[in-house]
Amino acid sequence: MKSTNESEKMKEKNISSESGFSLLEMLVAMVIFLIVTSSIYGLLSMSRVSRNRSSRRTDVLKNARTAVHLIGRDALNAGLGYHQKGAMVPDGFLSSTLGLPADVDTDRDILTSVIAGNEIFPNDLLDSSSDRTDIIAFAYRDLDFNTGDAMSIGGPSAGSSPDVARLAIDGNEANSAATYDLCLIEAGNTQMAAMVSTVPNSSNIDFAPSDPLGINLPYNINGVNGSLMQPCTPSVTEHCTTQLSSLKRFFWVSYKVKQDGTLVRIVYGNNRGNPFDEQVQESPLAYNVKNLQFKYVLEDGTVTDNPIAGPDGVAGTADDLPNNFNLIRQITVSIEVQSTETDEQTGQPEVIKLDATFNARNLQYDVG
Repeated sequence: MKSTNESEKMKEKNISSESGFSLLEMLVAMVIFLIVTSSIYGLLSMSRVSRNRSSRRTDVLKNARTAVHLIGRDALNAGLGYHQKGAMVPDGFLSSTLGLPADVDTDRDILTSVIAGNEIFPNDLLDSSSDRTDIIAFAYRDLDFNTGDAMSIGGPSAGSSPDVARLAIDGNEANSAATYDLCLIEAGNTQMAAMVSTVPNSSNIDFAPSDPLGINLPYNINGVNGSLMQPCTPSVTEHCTTQLSSLKRFFWVSYKVKQDGTLVRIVYGNNRGNPFDEQVQESPLAYNVKNLQFKYVLEDGTVTDNPIAGPDGVAGTADDLPNNFNLIRQITVSIEVQSTETDEQTGQPEVIKLDATFNARNLQYDVG
């Protein structure tokens, strides 16, 4: 009898030891598991968002910094070996080439070392359709041209046809030049910009009208619509030259944002080996550029975003001050670049703004 009771007690003990978790214990364990899992997922999600955001910022900043670096390099070079007063070009040339407001006079334009255009181009990324981005252009001498020496020139005379101006080059150095080179030609107190059409031999360079930039004018026409290379005579005393002295090659570049947000660097002429229709070359620097703005400090300390604008504050009117371009001493560039993807938290593309200031140190000196 005793043995039977002990056997029953052992069975009850085994049954008790095989019992599992209660329903309450299972629910508590599941809740704790979900909390821990959610916390880990949240941390991983935050880490992923942070990583994506950092990656986007790196890509955006890389584009913006590359663009600012190139703008700064050209700003520092602006005016280097160029003439402080600038070079004469046909009337309306700056408007047609750079998109600036047309001036109201019929005088020739002046291609200065820095040319600023304020609020010129629309941009699809801007918040308002009425907002515009800026343009800036820089000119500076090619110090490698002709081993760094200016060419001594004589003439001029008619070239291959009556409307072509031909310059005689001393020392048989004309072979240093090439078709579509952009040149600064000095004649006394007058400087003119021109583009090489052909180099017929080692002692002559021709400049024909209808060049890729529209910068050359016919040699056989008098007045504002004719070439400034035409020599002065008793009957022709204006829009002519008394004595040509030197020829130099110069670079001319500009920066602007196209309507789709692409920031481009444009090189005008000097594209040796390329055909007629490839003498204005655009190189994309950055994409998704939302805004590009410039501010300028003039010689007298004036800060302006539109140096040419006169008292009325509007460019393209009778009180314009084009000589103010020669008084620029400091240039500040502000660029806003928008990421191509939306932020996971805000649902909006991230916009990064980058500012940089450069001294236009070479604008203070006349060329030697």
